[in-house]
Amino acid sequence: MAEQESAAVRNANKHFRKEEQARQGAAAWKEYVELEDATRLKTARLRAQRLARDAAAASAKGPVGKTAKTSSGKK
Repeated sequence: MAEQESAAVRNANKHFRKEEQARQGAAAWKEYVELEDATRLKTARLRAQRLARDAAAASAKGPVGKTAKTSSGKK
């Protein structure tokens, strides 16, 4: 009888460990996905800020174009 109980206990412990590992894996995956989403949002926000900063700097310099040509009369 003792052998059967110890086999049952071992089987229960094995089952418990598998369930626990599955729970931990699911929690780790959820955390990974949340961190990915947070990184994507942060990257998008920083990109928008950089583009706005660059646009503001470009408009502060004035329009970029050709300067007026002066004619010297020589060909």
